[in-house]
Amino acid sequence: MTQWIAHVDMDAFFASVEQFRINPALVGQPVCVGPDPTKGPSRGVVRTASYEAREYGITSGMPVSKAHSLCPEAIFVSSSFQHYKDASADFMTVLYSYADEDSIRKTSIDEAYIDVSHSCSNSTEGHGIAQSIQDAIKRSTRLPCSIGIGPNMSVAKISTDMNKPMGITLAPREPDELRDFLAPLDVRVINGIGSKTAEKLYNHGLHKLSDIQSLSIPQLVPIMGNSAQWLYNRACGIDNRTIQPRGHRRSSFSKETTFAENISPDDMGMILKTISNLCDSLYSKLSKRGLGYQTVSIRLRYADFTTILRSTTLPTPTDSHASMEKTAINLYEENRAENRPIRLLGVKLSSLQDIESQMKLTQFI
Repeated sequence: MTQWIAHVDMDAFFASVEQFRINPALVGQPVCVGPDPTKGPSRGVVRTASYEAREYGITSGMPVSKAHSLCPEAIFVSSSFQHYKDASADFMTVLYSYADEDSIRKTSIDEAYIDVSHSCSNSTEGHGIAQSIQDAIKRSTRLPCSIGIGPNMSVAKISTDMNKPMGITLAPREPDELRDFLAPLDVRVINGIGSKTAEKLYNHGLHKLSDIQSLSIPQLVPIMGNSAQWLYNRACGIDNRTIQPRGHRRSSFSKETTFAENISPDDMGMILKTISNLCDSLYSKLSKRGLGYQTVSIRLRYADFTTILRSTTLPTPTDSHASMEKTAINLYEENRAENRPIRLLGVKLSSLQDIESQMKLTQFI
C-alpha cells in the first residue's frame, strides 16, 4: 500500500481565531495580532496577520510600527493564548475522528500530519478525504485551513504552502512525476531551509529545486557538508520519516464530541450516553495496547467557547472500564455549570502504563 500523508495547516491561525471565534466583527478586516502601536511606542512585532492585512505587505515578525505605516487602518489585538489553545484542541479533535492517534503527528499549535493511506488509493479519493477534513474543521472550529497531500511528510507540507488560504493540493506519487512537480519551486519551500541557508544556495547558483536535483551528492557536499544527502533527498521528494518516531509511546489518549446543537447541562441522558461512548472508544484503544491509566480528565466547552479541564488521579493504575466511566461522570457532576449550554464534551486518560507489568510488580509489594 502506497503511503499518503496529509499536512493540515490552519490559515493565519491566531488572526483567524480573533476574527471567526472571538470577535466576528473583525471578519474581512486587516487584523494584526500584536501590541497596538497607536497606544504608544512599541518594540513589539506582529505575531500573525490576517490575509486582509497581508495584502498590504504585513508579515509575521514585522515590527508593529512598520505594519501600522503600511496599513494605518490595521486593527491590532492582543494575543488570546487560551482561545488559541482551545481552537487548537478543537482542530485536533476533528483529525482524531479520521484516524487513530498513532497515525497523527501534531507539530505545532496550528498544524499536524495525518496518515490517510487507508482512505485514499488515487488522486480522486485523496482530494475527497482532504475536502472532507477541511469541511469538518471549518464546521467544528469556524476556522479555515489548507491541506496538502503527498507520499511523505516533506512533500505534503510543501504542497500545503502552494495553495493558501483554504486550498487543497495533491502531489503526484510517481518518483519522476514528483521530481517534475517539485523542480520549479524555490529552494526555500523545503522545511528547514532558512534565510541564511537559502542565501548560501543562491550564492552557488542554486535557486530552484531543479538546480539541486541536477547535482550529485558529492557535488553538494562542499556546499552543504553533512546535510548534502538530506537536501538532495528533499529536493527529489524523498523523506523516509514516519508519522510517529520509532519507539514513540503516547502519554495520553483522549476522545471528544462536539454536539450538533448545544445541549443543556441538565440533559443527563445525553451526557451519560456521550460519556459512555467516549469511554468505550478509549477503552478499546487501551486494550489493543495492553495499557492502563491513572488519571481521568473531562473537558467541557460551553456555547460561548469557554473551556474547562478537570482531572482526578486514582491511587493506582487500572484498566477498568467501569472505573473510567464512573470517574468521568463524577467529574462532570462536580463541575457542571447551571444554565450554560454545552458545545463539547471530552474524556482524557493520562499517566498511561503497561498494565501487565504493573500487575506483575504489585504481586511483589
